[in-house]
Amino acid sequence: MKILYLSTPSFADCDFPLIKEFIRQGHDITYLITLTPYSLKSTLFNIEKQLPCNDIIPASKYKELYIYSEYMNLDKVFIVNRTSPKDSSLNNLKLTLILYTFIKKGKFDIIHTDCFLKFYDTLLYRYKNKLVQTFHDPFPHSGERSMKSDLFRHLAAKLSKRIILLNEKQKKQFAKLYKININHIDINKLGIYDCIRTFKIQQSSPRNSHNILFFGRISPYKGIEFLTEAMIKVHEVIPDATLTIAGGGKLYFNFQKYSNQKYINLINRYVDMEELAHLLQKSEIVACPYTDATQSGVIMTSYSLCKPVVATNVGGLEEMVDNEKSGILVSPKDSDALANAIIHLLKDEELKKQMQDYIKEQYFHREKSWQNIVAKYICIYQNTQK
Repeated sequence: MKILYLSTPSFADCDFPLIKEFIRQGHDITYLITLTPYSLKSTLFNIEKQLPCNDIIPASKYKELYIYSEYMNLDKVFIVNRTSPKDSSLNNLKLTLILYTFIKKGKFDIIHTDCFLKFYDTLLYRYKNKLVQTFHDPFPHSGERSMKSDLFRHLAAKLSKRIILLNEKQKKQFAKLYKININHIDINKLGIYDCIRTFKIQQSSPRNSHNILFFGRISPYKGIEFLTEAMIKVHEVIPDATLTIAGGGKLYFNFQKYSNQKYINLINRYVDMEELAHLLQKSEIVACPYTDATQSGVIMTSYSLCKPVVATNVGGLEEMVDNEKSGILVSPKDSDALANAIIHLLKDEELKKQMQDYIKEQYFHREKSWQNIVAKYICIYQNTQK
């Protein structure tokens, strides 16, 4: 079976370990990453300048990706190098024809994508009988909905042979919203985003005493205002507790009242993977105070360094955090519940150790490992071919 996996830098932290496991198991897979002027700095990508060629090129052409050559064989990884920022530009249309020819010559049995095909990619729906679509976010986040994104979501739902969701909870709602047969939907899980372990973390560097870390793009649905409010109570009970907020994006709430609080540190910019690795290593707990979500790469990145998570029980998060085993779940928009959960974990060293051991066992070796996830994908692909 020949597999083509088409994605974007936004999901590279998720895709790299998945592709690595496909290769390790001996599957014939080609991985294409669509790079645009807007995605040069995203998850694992930290590219200073896009190459001027409008073509499909080996990933090794970008020196910034060399760091992952020991993590994964890059020979089967290619960049769809879209240099024009305009969807309907002549260059993008030409590159779509190049991509279409690449797929045709490759004679792939399965085309799997985890990004919504844009205007210039819709030609690929000619291969809809081979097309498997993963929906990382089956429903738009609060405040991020648009007619354009809705159109591409509906096209993906209607024209794909199989749909993959990452949690069971939203399966019925998804089928109803997009008016598709529920039997065309499969469920698979995310494994740990362990590319972050590529970066050399100095084990000798001291962990910040009782530091809680929030990281990722700042957006209204992330609920950061409830976390900062919770930290007031946490700091009163545990005076050396600190909070680090790391991520780019506009601060959508009044952060000014916390700016003089030395126990809250804001890094309001893009944080590359090397810096994130050090922030995560020095932290004790990761917080995900989201008001809505379908899944979270933050949780899977945290698990890669065996960090327990305090998260809200929204969307698919309650399927990603095993309550009292890999973290603690609380209700959304509840600062007191967040504070109590954080205090509970910070005070209970034995519980934290149990959670770390559970994460290591389940995600590195057992049911939730990439090995099992890839095996499930192969079954889905085989069903797609029937």
